[in-house]
Amino acid sequence: MQHDDPYLLTGEELVRQDIITREELDEVKANEITTGTPWYKQLIQQRRISFDTLDNVLHYEFHSRAAKTAPISLGESLVSMGHLTEAELDEALEEQKRSGRLLGNILLEKKFVTREAMAHALAKQYNMEYACLRDTPSTAEALLALPEPLALQHKIIPISLTDDTLVVLAVHPQTRERLKEVGVILGTEIKTFLTAVEDIEEEIKKRYAVIVDQPAPKDERGLQKQVIAKEAVKKEDSDNEAQPVESDRDVRFEEIAQAAAGASVVQIVSMIIEGAINAGATDIHIDPQLPESRVRYRIDAMLHDVMRIPESLYPSLVSRIKIISDLDITDTRHPQDGHISLALGDREIDIRVATLPTYLGERVVLRLLDQSSVLSGIKDLGLSDDDEKTLNNLIKQPYGMILVTGPTGSGKTTTLYAALNQKNVMTESIVTLEDPVEYQLAGINQVQIDPEINVTFANTLRAAMRQDIDVLLVGEIRDPETAQIAIRAAMTGHLVFSTLHTNDAIEAISTLRNMGIPAFLIATALTAVIGQRLVRKICPACKYSFFPTDGLLQSIDVVHAKIDLYRGKGCQRCHFTGFSGRTGIFEVFEITAKIRHLIETEATAEKIMEAESFSTMADHCREKILAGIVNPEEYLRVVRI
Repeated sequence: MQHDDPYLLTGEELVRQDIITREELDEVKANEITTGTPWYKQLIQQRRISFDTLDNVLHYEFHSRAAKTAPISLGESLVSMGHLTEAELDEALEEQKRSGRLLGNILLEKKFVTREAMAHALAKQYNMEYACLRDTPSTAEALLALPEPLALQHKIIPISLTDDTLVVLAVHPQTRERLKEVGVILGTEIKTFLTAVEDIEEEIKKRYAVIVDQPAPKDERGLQKQVIAKEAVKKEDSDNEAQPVESDRDVRFEEIAQAAAGASVVQIVSMIIEGAINAGATDIHIDPQLPESRVRYRIDAMLHDVMRIPESLYPSLVSRIKIISDLDITDTRHPQDGHISLALGDREIDIRVATLPTYLGERVVLRLLDQSSVLSGIKDLGLSDDDEKTLNNLIKQPYGMILVTGPTGSGKTTTLYAALNQKNVMTESIVTLEDPVEYQLAGINQVQIDPEINVTFANTLRAAMRQDIDVLLVGEIRDPETAQIAIRAAMTGHLVFSTLHTNDAIEAISTLRNMGIPAFLIATALTAVIGQRLVRKICPACKYSFFPTDGLLQSIDVVHAKIDLYRGKGCQRCHFTGFSGRTGIFEVFEITAKIRHLIETEATAEKIMEAESFSTMADHCREKILAGIVNPEEYLRVVRI
């Protein structure tokens, strides 16, 4: 006896249940002919369906065919319930044979049954409960627990959220099986009722529109954008990029991994975030790999392996992060940016979330930003006494330009924020232009740059100059137009702070020249350039002294004959690296009258450096090496590139 191919029948069932479209099925079947990869494997690889979804549909079909008595059909159910006559059913079945259309659509079109009767019959057929749409309003808690894109994707209406159960309405019985994975992502059980509605997408949008202006309820599930700290983090210590706050660094990565084993997706995400904050990490990297994906923390500029995530769990983990960071979990093909807010008593921690589609799945990086760790002033930066005094005098000037230079991740933004915190927000008008705004500063107007909507540094800087501003912070001078406007602002009574990507302070002058800024304008507007780097500090818990070789002393340009230096041996507290926290090394290059003249005459960098002696980053690093704050290898790693 010839049997139908169950996988081909399953493809039709997937289309019928609105799990995939007819076009998607035709596309993968055509690819199967050319590539040899079965169509259902293509759908799973492309994450259009999960293996569980395919298995559920197959299970239902095999059950239907293996049963001695086939499950009651929709038509038979409607007849038995008195909603349809035998004659009407026969007429509809004949129409179905001619057109190939779904029986339910034919019955509704001919007005043989109502949508309510159809939903009642489907509920009976699939052993589910029916709920009348008019009698089941949605609570704000339920709507906020399930993101609208997810509700639209699965065509479900959230109704109520009690304890650990989310009640939803659906129009397709098969939706119940598809929602199991959603329940895993949300950390709740989902109970599905069938209902009758002509346009469920319109009903979903109507119900979500009511809560647009309502704040998220502060429950402990962390399903809304403002995640409660009780679930996500339990410690109050974090790390700052340029000047780390002391944190509870005695965290065992293996303990995090062991605790996550067997936990729910919601718990795993919370453990990952909690562990990162406890360990003093600045970033969390979640990378799709085979056979297991990996989670890494960036601590003191270095990445550390923390745990592995099974391939089968990875999509749910990424979806969970996207839900709590207000991203579209249905879009897995485009990069997305979002954020999570954590409330820790009177402190706030923001987490910037960025996704990147890769061949093996979406890569996720979370940047941890502790609002309370913003430095109160330049005294906290770690400058030498002379440089701190110089910088204090410079920021008291009413106009001019102060540039901070260094590579990405060298703490430039932290230095600028520290300088701004020295200004009097009560008597001065201060505006910042940033991409992105990393920390919120009280009393300061901060503008988010967004080139996609033409809110560029140049355009916004031009507009800001008409705002009666005393102090301007331009996040970065990226192009000649921004440089020209910033120079003009500095020459017209504004104190301007900004950054450049250069290797040292002197190089900033040639960079501005290369942007087309005339030498006389640079000499007139520029008041100082600060070069900086971040170096790792020796862990105080395992610090030890040693007598350096002559070769090592020469490599760091130290000529002392007898001197002890220091390293970290490596311990549990520093994750066996020998380092704990970071500090800045600086050079503050003030534009004196002599330097101004050399810039006007377009003197070389070498002549400018010879004209005025100042402490360089190398000098500052050596000071911290001799003071036992930094080990000599950091000088070789960071300064002598």
